[in-house]
Amino acid sequence: MPLVKSLKEIPGGPFEPRLAGKGAFYGHPGLRAKIGQFYDASAEEALIAQGASQANFLIAGALLEQGGKAIVEQPVYEPVMRGIEMLADEVIRLPRREEAGFLPRLGDLQEMLSSDVKLVWLTNLHNPTQTEMEPQLVREMAEICRAAGAYLIVDEVYLPFTRPDYRSHAFTYDAISVSSLDKTWGLDSLRVGWAVAPADIVRRAYRLNNLMGVQQPYVSEDLADQILRSDVALEWFRQRRQVACSQMSMLTVFMKSIPTAELIMPAGGVNACIKLPGQADDRKFVDRLGLEREVTVFPGSLFELPGHIRVSVGCDPVETRKHLGLLGEAIREL
Repeated sequence: MPLVKSLKEIPGGPFEPRLAGKGAFYGHPGLRAKIGQFYDASAEEALIAQGASQANFLIAGALLEQGGKAIVEQPVYEPVMRGIEMLADEVIRLPRREEAGFLPRLGDLQEMLSSDVKLVWLTNLHNPTQTEMEPQLVREMAEICRAAGAYLIVDEVYLPFTRPDYRSHAFTYDAISVSSLDKTWGLDSLRVGWAVAPADIVRRAYRLNNLMGVQQPYVSEDLADQILRSDVALEWFRQRRQVACSQMSMLTVFMKSIPTAELIMPAGGVNACIKLPGQADDRKFVDRLGLEREVTVFPGSLFELPGHIRVSVGCDPVETRKHLGLLGEAIREL
């Protein structure tokens, strides 16, 4: 989503930056209550962190404080994998195979689970392919994990693109939900992420944060609370999201002009993966694209998906159309 650069852009204000407030040692109480309300959860079940990546790390640390193994999807968003590697005795990889539409298989998960596995970590929409797990699959995976004594954690930062009602997210199906105000909101600069989990796990995660940041920036959490309590602002963000998502049609039209490349069709949103032709080196391609044409895409190698690139089409439509043309020229040169 395009970055919101000024509070004045957001209707429903004015939103006032305040540096300090009462009772926010373990998270802004108003924001925790509001996040909990999104999921039909209590304030005590909401952990506020500096982005979804920190929320993932703190929840993983709470679950692995006595040691244990972790199961992590593959391909994966690398920073989360590295964080869990720091905490777990061993990381086992759960494949999300192309032939299965990049969906995890219940049978694979069942074979990997054991009594010393403490957590299973997935993304929905999958990062980078934007494949969506339907609620029934999430429910079944959570049940399998629970029977084995493990928790299912689902990073859902992209899921509001297709499921804007947070009550249809993983927490509803007895898993742990992780999200933020970044990917589908455009409020990246606030650095506000969260996890919704059983209250005892949230308390342990906050204790772990005592060794790191202790208190999160009050000004960010308070601004997030003010914005999320404005119905006018929420409607503005909803409409903004819809406009951005409508631009995916530009990408599908563009792909018809480069039949040598292959689009992994996303469930929705503004991101998608393209498989480059031949045995193209995605890192070299991305570097050359930026240097020669000033177009930015992400190499699939950052997500354990070599030979692919991830593109985003949610910003200015004129700029997006221009850059897609330049991207097409570069792909045809391969």
